[in-house]
Formats: sequence, structure tokens, C-alpha cells
Amino acid sequence: MFLLTGYRLQREFGSLVEPDEWLFIRQSAEARARKARIEREVTLNDIYTEIAASADLPREFLAAAQAIEVGLEKRLLRPIAGMVETFNRFSALGRTAIISDTYFSAQDLETMLRGCGVRVNRAELFISCERGCAKRTGSLFSIAKGGCVGHLHVGDSAFSDVFQARRAGGRAAPFFIGSPTRLERELGKGAIEPPLLRSALSGSARSARLRFKAVTGHDQALAGISSGFTGPLLLAFVVWILKQARHRKIDQLFFLARDGQILLSIAKKIVDSYGMQIDLHYLHVSRQSLHLPALFNVSESDLNHLGLTSGISLSEVFEKFNLGIDHPVIARLQERLRIRSPHSPMNSSEMQQLIQQIQTDDEVGNLINTTASSARQLLLDYLDQKGFLADGNIGVVDIGWRGNLQRSLAKVACSREANFDQRLSGFYFGLYRRPENCGSLDDYLSESVAEPIRPFVRGPIFEALCAADHGTTTGYKRAADGLVYPELLTQDNPQALAWGLKLQHDVINAYVDDVLAVLTEAGIDILDSLQGVTQAAAIVTRLVIGSPSRSEASALGSFPHASDQLHRVFEEVAPALPLSAREWISRLGDRDGKPLISEWPEASVVRAVPPLGAGMMLGSLGVARWLRTRLMTRNGG
Repeated sequence: MFLLTGYRLQREFGSLVEPDEWLFIRQSAEARARKARIEREVTLNDIYTEIAASADLPREFLAAAQAIEVGLEKRLLRPIAGMVETFNRFSALGRTAIISDTYFSAQDLETMLRGCGVRVNRAELFISCERGCAKRTGSLFSIAKGGCVGHLHVGDSAFSDVFQARRAGGRAAPFFIGSPTRLERELGKGAIEPPLLRSALSGSARSARLRFKAVTGHDQALAGISSGFTGPLLLAFVVWILKQARHRKIDQLFFLARDGQILLSIAKKIVDSYGMQIDLHYLHVSRQSLHLPALFNVSESDLNHLGLTSGISLSEVFEKFNLGIDHPVIARLQERLRIRSPHSPMNSSEMQQLIQQIQTDDEVGNLINTTASSARQLLLDYLDQKGFLADGNIGVVDIGWRGNLQRSLAKVACSREANFDQRLSGFYFGLYRRPENCGSLDDYLSESVAEPIRPFVRGPIFEALCAADHGTTTGYKRAADGLVYPELLTQDNPQALAWGLKLQHDVINAYVDDVLAVLTEAGIDILDSLQGVTQAAAIVTRLVIGSPSRSEASALGSFPHASDQLHRVFEEVAPALPLSAREWISRLGDRDGKPLISEWPEASVVRAVPPLGAGMMLGSLGVARWLRTRLMTRNGG
């Protein structure tokens, strides 16, 4: 707050005082004023009197500084949901007072409280700087309780709110969840420049976490992860996206469903805050809805994108082609391949025979091509409605990891405009491969600034961080009004919502709002702060992914992840590590392409093993991660 006041003063008065210099002046004056007035809390006037006596600053400068400070406090103050609800609930039952050691006047404090939803009676507002005594000495409690014996006091200071309350004859209910978490503390200690950015990133994580009431331990952990890890990480990614889009002169930026939902929300906040000239859109697409329209023939390369692997049934294969097994052509194919049940999983040999038949049998190939052509026309009309095919430079945003959605989009768009790919750019968190002839593809992790994040990338985890509140797009349908609308597998995402997705989105949005509120007040362009926000993202990513706490591992590791294209089979992204020898033997014998431990082994270890053992195992995983990074660097990977 003092740094921010310094920025505002610099904008109004020039270089009379630098922001960090004002921070020192303001803090030093408060310390001196408090030392001179031991019993009661100092007033804001006392503090500014000290500044006037010690610093050679104009009177109008100090008057403006005090007004700016109070104004910023009123605008940027954020409610602690649990405390607000507690106060209002008790207030409805009987006499409730607010007892505060503060240098703000009762009038200013009352305005702040009402802005946070606290219904306060001025007569029940006991403020140290106006009452001539303090809570930290215990004397303010004697005035406030007014003869009430055994009063209950709720507060977050172990000394003032617990010890002194009990000493004054009352009971205490500590509210310690307001204390900074380990992620918030590390953000505050990080070497992030400028200092105001570091303070904003750390403080906003705390204010966003406390903005929502979290009843269960799971919700408390999830709120802490969302504000202290997911928010900083996704904010850094979106800042990079918008900076790249500005560099490439992108006119329209399309965020691909479903990973793009929360990213679009963050981007809109930044674009609105800084008045950026770029149009942002949400595009309902998926592997299932794009790869079939992009199928112009039944070549092996095109079929590979449809996920035709062993373990799925004949009916599931042709569901990808929008064809039912009751179609005569499919029924004859089933008979030729001697597949008894179209609903039974096929082994690798059966799948290879099926792929060969699809490629060589004209009857089957023509049927698939006809279906693909119909799906392609619907997709083109949908893209046209959304403005995707309009003139100008087009950008798409996705998490990653192979760029196949952009490949299919480009193929379909190029069927209408041959050189469409030349004005198409893709922006990704990370890429393992870059398809050709589909425009440019850039990824955040390839930037040197993001290098510290690379060792901690776990694909499914990052997809969990960007989960959407709706189901996957299965295709498109023309309605009676002539327009084409996306068809969704489900209108909502029940598994993720039950896990706590709404809370995750709410906290992330609150975090971004709070960061932007500070930076715009200071006149700092967040796009010029990519280095700092990425440093913050690296700090918390290393902590959460590399060495999660048990609550973090349980909350985020329990996210229901669906790896199949049809999104029907859900598993925890990081289940507890199995400690049964029989389970390990079965895993070694039949892994079926799955990781030996989990998609996030560090969390699986922490969820299952006592702290000491977990620490040792995490150390071993850290060494393995370091060796892998060294080998990748040496091999140019």
C-alpha cells in the first residue's frame, strides 16, 4: 500500500520522492510515532506529523499523500469471507462489537467495513486511536465489553486477540487461516522486480484465497492452490500470450475449448484493464469435433489423429466417424473381420486389421469420406459464424501438447482459403511436436524466462488447472434458425464441479482482479512485467509440483482426469501411491501405457507415505528429475 502510494505521488509530483523512498519514510514515521505513544494506537495524523517533522517535503505533498493512502485503502480493501459471515451471524444473535488497533478514524473504518459487507453500528466500533487505549495492551477490551462477562472474541493475533482477550476475562476463538500460506510467503520473499509487483502477487494470493468461504479442508487447500499457484502460473502464461499476440499483430485471438475457458477469462481482464485493441473469442472445439472434418482421405497419418488404438471397441471406433454399428457397411465389415461383439475391446491385431480394411475397402472409405465432408461443412459454417475465417491475423490458444487441433483447424480452413495457414498463429503452454503447414506455433516453455518451470511440467496436471465447466464438444448441428451450434457431450462438467471447479475459477478470477487493481493504480503495464510474473510462477510451481504439502497433493491430485478422447473414463490424476507389493507387481506386468506411479508421482508419494519417508522419496525423485533435465539439455531435447 505504501509503495502504491509512492507510485501515485510520483505520477502527481514527479521525482520529488521515489516509491521505495516513500515506503521507507512512511514506515519509519509510523515506528517513531508508535514508540512515542505506547498505550494507544497512533492516528494517521500523528504519522504524517512525524513525516512533516523529519522530511523536507511540501505541505501539499503530504496532504495529497495522506488522502491518496486513505483512498487506496478504501478502494483496494478486500473482505475476508469467513470473518464477515462470522460477524454478521453473531450480530443477528445479539450484541457484537468490533475492536481494532488501527490508525484509521472511525468514519473511515466504518466506510471500509460497510464496503466489505459488514453491518456495523458506530456505537459498537472500538478503535484504539480514538479511545486512548489499545487491544495489544488489553485495555481496549475493558472498555468494549461493557460489563459483559465471558465474552467471545474472534481475531487473528495470537497475542492481542487470544492472550489479551483471555486475560481480560473473555474467551477467544482464533482465526488463524488468515495468516499467509507457504506459497504466499515464498511469493513475498522472491527476487521479483519491481518490489510492488512482488507485493501485489503475494498479497493478491492471500486476499483472493480469503475472499471465499471454504468450509471443508479440501476447499481450503483448493483455494490456497488456486490463489497461490494456479493463479500466478496462468496469469504469467496469459501475459506471454498477449505479448506474443501484440508482437505478431494478431487481430483476433481464439481460445480453444475446454482449456481456454479460464485463460480467456484472465485475458479479458487484462485487455479491459489496459484497453488493448484485440478481439477475444471462445471456440468450441475438441479432438473429436475437429479431426473428423479434417479427414480428406483415409491415409494412415490422418487416422493416427483419431486415436485408433487397442482397447477400444468397434462401436467406439465408428463413433469417432459419426457412424453407428447398425449401418449395413459397418455390419458387413464386422462380419468380414469376424468380430463377435462390436462393444468388446479389440486387441492390437484386430485394430491393425480394422485400420487396413478402412484404408483399402472402397465401400468403407467412401462412407467415411462422405461423413467427414458433411462434418467439415458444418464446422466451416460454425467457424464462419465465429469470425474465425474473417480477414486479418488469427491466433489460437491452447495448453498443448502436439498442436493437432491447430493442424486440423488449418486443414479445414485451407479447404476454403488455400493460404489461410499463412495468417494463423498458435500460442501454447508447451509443445512436444509442431505439425507442418498449419501456421506458426509458439510455446511458453520454449522461452528462456520459463526455463525453471520446464522440469515440473506434468501434462494432465496442467490440463486440470484449465478445466472448464462444460463437457467436451462432440460435433456441430444446424438449428432451425439456420445457424450452427456446438453439440456437447454434457452441458456441465459434473466430475470437475463436484471436485471444486467453481471455487477454483472464482479464486483465480479474484486473484487476477486484485493484481490488476494494484498494477493499474501504479500505472504499470503487466505486459512489461513478463519476467517478474514468470519468476513468481516458477517459485510456486517448483513448490507445488516438486514438493507438495499433503493437503496440496490431496486437493489437486484428486482431480478427476479423463485421458480417453470420448471422456468416459475418469481417474484421479495423482492417486495415493500403492504400498502393496502385489499391486506393484501387477503394474510392472501390465502398465497399458500408463505411468508406473501416476501422472504426478510427487503427489502420489506425499498422499501415501508419512512425512519423513515422503521427504526421502521426493529427494530421490528430485535427483531423477535433475538427471533427466541434464540429459535433455545435453541431447538438445
